[in-house]
Amino acid sequence: MIRVLAVVVAMLLTVSIGLTGAMAQMKTDPTQPRMEKKSDTMGQKVEGTIKSVRGNMVTLEDGTEISIPSSMNVTKDQLKPGAQISAEYEAKAGQKIARSIEIKG
Repeated sequence: MIRVLAVVVAMLLTVSIGLTGAMAQMKTDPTQPRMEKKSDTMGQKVEGTIKSVRGNMVTLEDGTEISIPSSMNVTKDQLKPGAQISAEYEAKAGQKIARSIEIKG
């Protein structure tokens, strides 16, 4: 009887350790929508040199694309290739939407 109990306890421990390890290695599926708590923070920040501008889309030298909403107080002549910018953005539907932008030169 004690031997059977020891085997059952050993099996339960093995299963629980296996499940814990498997859950620790699980990754979230990026295609699934995530429920995120909205915060008052500005989001992520990026700095770089403008490579190209198409409409309201700015592409930096590193390939980062940022959408500049028309509500931003930035004129089109400030957003030109070669200009240094610093922007804070929020990712929405896979697109980086600028929340603030600073033209450095």
